[in-house]
Amino acid sequence: MNIYRRDVLRWAAAGATAAASGFPPLFAAGKGAEQSIATNKPVFDLLKTWCDRLLKLQIVDRQDSASYGGIRCPACGFLHGGSAETAYPLLCVAQATGRRQYVDAAVQVQAWSDNLSQPDGSWIGEHTDRWKGITVFRVIALAMSLKYHGALLDAATRERWRDRLCRAMKFLDGYLTISTGNINYPVTGALSYTLAGQLLDNRRWIQRGRQLARESLKYFTAHHLLFGEGKPAAASPKGYWPVDLGYNVEESLPSLAMYAILSDDREVLERVIAAMRTHLEFMLPDGAWDNSWGTRNFKWSWWGSRTSDGCQPGYLLLAGHDPRFREVAWRNFELLAACTHDGLLYGGPDYYRCGYPACTAHTMMHAKALATILDCATTGMKPSPRLALPRDAAYGLRHFDDIGTTLVAVGEWRATVTDSDWQYRDVSGGHASGGALSMLYHHHLGPVLVASMTEYQREEPNNQQRHRDGATMPLTPRIECRLGAAAYTNLSDYGAVVVPEQCAGGVVVKAHGRLCDIHHQSPATGDVLFQLAYHFTAGSVRIAASVVGPGAAAQLILPVVCSREETAARIDAQTVRIVKPTGALRIHTNAAAGLAMTAGRRVFNLVPGFECLPLSVVLPRGAADTSVEIHVEGQ
Repeated sequence: MNIYRRDVLRWAAAGATAAASGFPPLFAAGKGAEQSIATNKPVFDLLKTWCDRLLKLQIVDRQDSASYGGIRCPACGFLHGGSAETAYPLLCVAQATGRRQYVDAAVQVQAWSDNLSQPDGSWIGEHTDRWKGITVFRVIALAMSLKYHGALLDAATRERWRDRLCRAMKFLDGYLTISTGNINYPVTGALSYTLAGQLLDNRRWIQRGRQLARESLKYFTAHHLLFGEGKPAAASPKGYWPVDLGYNVEESLPSLAMYAILSDDREVLERVIAAMRTHLEFMLPDGAWDNSWGTRNFKWSWWGSRTSDGCQPGYLLLAGHDPRFREVAWRNFELLAACTHDGLLYGGPDYYRCGYPACTAHTMMHAKALATILDCATTGMKPSPRLALPRDAAYGLRHFDDIGTTLVAVGEWRATVTDSDWQYRDVSGGHASGGALSMLYHHHLGPVLVASMTEYQREEPNNQQRHRDGATMPLTPRIECRLGAAAYTNLSDYGAVVVPEQCAGGVVVKAHGRLCDIHHQSPATGDVLFQLAYHFTAGSVRIAASVVGPGAAAQLILPVVCSREETAARIDAQTVRIVKPTGALRIHTNAAAGLAMTAGRRVFNLVPGFECLPLSVVLPRGAADTSVEIHVEGQ
C-alpha cells in the first residue's frame, strides 16, 4: 500500500456523502451514464466532488456582467480562461445525475468564455495573455460536450455552441501547423480537427487532423519519447531532446491516442502505444510521475503537470493493448484523490498542510480527463489483481541517452540522475542538471529527495502560484557555494559529465563538472570543480562529494522530504533520524563538522509540492570525499 492510499478512504467517504445530498433530479439520467458510473464509480465520485466545489466558486451575480458564469480561483484571485472547459465535465455529471444545476452552470460558464473570445474565432487564455493556441483545448471541450451531452441543451443553445465551434475551427484551419507552439499544440490539434470534423461533417478538418497526427510521428526519439516541449525542437549541445513527461502523459499522448481511435489510424496507434510504454517507465510506485528532469518541470506537480488534463484517458482507453496501462491510470487516479481536499485538487502532497489554497486550474483540467473516462471507457479503471509496473522491480540501471537521464532501481530504492542541458526558453532558474540526484524514492517510505527548479520563477504567471511568506529554497540535492548573493551549484552546469555503472552489490552513478550560477557561469574568482558519486545498495544510498578550486567552502545540501507532522531528531552530531508514517530514515555523515540541521525548520517549494527538512555538511576544499549515507531502519 502506498503512503497516500489511506487518504483515498477519507476522500471516498466524503464523496459518498456529497452524492447522497442535493435536490432530486429534474430529468432522468441516461442509461449510458448509469452503466458508466457502475463501471467506474470511484471516477464518478471524484468528478462529482470536484464539480460540486467548482459550482460553489462560480460567480452567479448577474450584476457582475464581466465575471458572471466564470469560476473564481481561490489561489490566484482571478478567473482562469480554462474555466470555459469545465462545461464538459459539468455536463457529464448532469447526464449521470439528472440534475439541472450542472447544465445551467455549464451554459453559464460557456457564455462567460465570450469575454475571452476574439473576432477571428479564437480564444485567449486570460485578458493579460494574448496567446491563441489554447483554442485547441476549448475546441476539444466544446466538441466533447456536444458529442456526448448535446441532448441536454435546448435547441437554441446547442446551435449557438455548434456555431461557436465552427468559428473556432475556421480560425485553427488557418493558424495551426506542426510548428505552432510546443508539440502539445499540434498534437492536441489533431484531435481538435478530428472531433470537430466528425461532429460537423467537414472532411477537410478530418484530413487536417490526420495530417498533423502523421507529421507528429517525426517527433519521437529512438526511445519513443515525444519531444518538442521547447523551441526550437532540436537537440541540445549534448544531443538531448526537449521532452517534458508531464505534458506528454497528461495531454499530448492521450490526445494522439483518442485521435487514433476515432480515425482508426493504425500507424499512429502503434507509435502511441510504444510511446506510452516508454513513458510509464517514469511512474513511481505511488502513482506519481517523475518529471524531475523535464523541460517544463516549472509546472511539475507530484501527480503530473499543473495545466494539463491527466493521463487516464490515454492509458485506460488503450489498456486492451497492454494491461499495465490500467494500472498506470488507476495508481495516478488514487494520487489525484489523495491530493484532493475540500473538493479541489491541490498542487502537491503538502500544499494543503502548508496552508496554500488550491488553484482551480488543476481541478478544471483534470475534471475533463475523468469525464472522458466516463464517456468513452468500456472497462473499469481499477485493475484486479494489481499489476507490476517497471519501477516496482529492482532492475538496476536504465539510461535514456536521448534525455540525459538515468533511472536506478536497487533494493527498495528508486532514483533519477540527470545532466539534461536542454534549457526551456530563457528560464534562468530552470530544471536541475549537472548530475543532480533529482529523485530518491523508497518503496515503503515514499519520496525522500525531490528536485525543484534551480530557482523558482513564474515562467507562466497565470499558471503558476506565488510562494507565500514561509521559508522556501530549491529542493534539489546539490553542492552549493555562496559568494555574496549568488549561489554556485552543480545543478546549473550544463557541461557536467555523468557516468552510470553497475557494480558489486548495486549501482554507482558518478558526475563531475564545475559549480555555476543560474546563468551557467563560474565565479569570477575561477572555476570550482566538483565530483559526486551516488552509491546505491539494497541497504543504503551513499552520496560522496568533493570540490577543488578557489573561494569559500562549499556545502552538500540535502533537503529531505519531511512534513511538519513528521518527527526529526538529532541522534548525535553526525546523525539525524526522521520518523515517517511507515518507517524511519537514519541519515549519517562522515564529516568531522557533523550534519547541520536547524531544529524544527521546514521549507516548502511549490514544485513539486513538498515540505522538506534541509540538512547540510561542509565540503572543505581539496579534502577527500565527504559522504552522507541514508538508510531505512530495520533494513
